[in-house]
Amino acid sequence: MKKPDLVISIVNHSNPELLHDCLRTLYATTRDSSFEVWIVDNATDGRGVDAMRRDFPQVRWLFNTERKGFSANHNQVLRQARGRHFCIFNDDTIVHEGAFDALVRFMDDNPRVGMAGARLLNADGTIQNCTFRPMSLAGQLFDIVFLPRPLHFLKAMAIDPAQYGHDEARVSWVLGACIVVREEALAEVGLLDEQMSPLGNTEDTDWCVRAWKAGWEVAFCPEAVITHLTSRSFRPSDTGADKVRIELWRTRLAYFRKHHGRLHETAMRAILVGTLPYNSAVLTQTLLRGRMSLPEYRKQLATFLGISQMGLRARV
Repeated sequence: MKKPDLVISIVNHSNPELLHDCLRTLYATTRDSSFEVWIVDNATDGRGVDAMRRDFPQVRWLFNTERKGFSANHNQVLRQARGRHFCIFNDDTIVHEGAFDALVRFMDDNPRVGMAGARLLNADGTIQNCTFRPMSLAGQLFDIVFLPRPLHFLKAMAIDPAQYGHDEARVSWVLGACIVVREEALAEVGLLDEQMSPLGNTEDTDWCVRAWKAGWEVAFCPEAVITHLTSRSFRPSDTGADKVRIELWRTRLAYFRKHHGRLHETAMRAILVGTLPYNSAVLTQTLLRGRMSLPEYRKQLATFLGISQMGLRARV
């Protein structure tokens, strides 16, 4: 049996309206490539599943009996599906005309590209950050610390400007909302790191960096356009520390340990711990000036405390 051009893996996080729209636009806009869609139902309440199975009977479903993380869910599909190319894809997306056809065509025209990402847009049509330079300690410092307005440009230093252009480009890594991987590259690079992303944070960086290390290129394909509704699959709780944000920094710490060794890990820990006094002072000043509510102050302070405490642990 001939392999499809593309296998698309999507995780259902009990957002049936989002996922239904994703599937509707995916099938309506992909015309030239053969493809299969696999959905991993992440132990949801089942709301909307019957309607989707009725409207899209060609979709293949896997059902978890317990909640799993981003990588573990997609790896279930990557292990058993067969295709020339694979795509890990978010459910909170809207596919523009010909996006997946463009990605398949791009991969076929560029045999040294092991992974590629699409141009991602925000809901208002503006460009969403989706192409990045190598992850650095300086970038992590600028990201976690509150900066005065004249220095906000430092937070954008990690962004690869290719995302603003119209030309294909080779980049360090692309956002995990949409990554297409070649079958041969997947065989060499391996699956997503399940320890790197219980929720879904730094697994995309790790995967792309591993592809470069294995001799494959990672690319940006601007012809493929997808609207990404900005992580609506993962919503932090209204009270208490932002566990999703804390998890993000845990995975970044794990990334530096994995790819750069103990010295960089130690420096990363110093950033997580050392920025707490300054960030706490800025938060307190903002509260006293009446520019932040007390509940928001408590939530952000608890989040920074959680990040700092993680930096002190022997192993995370």
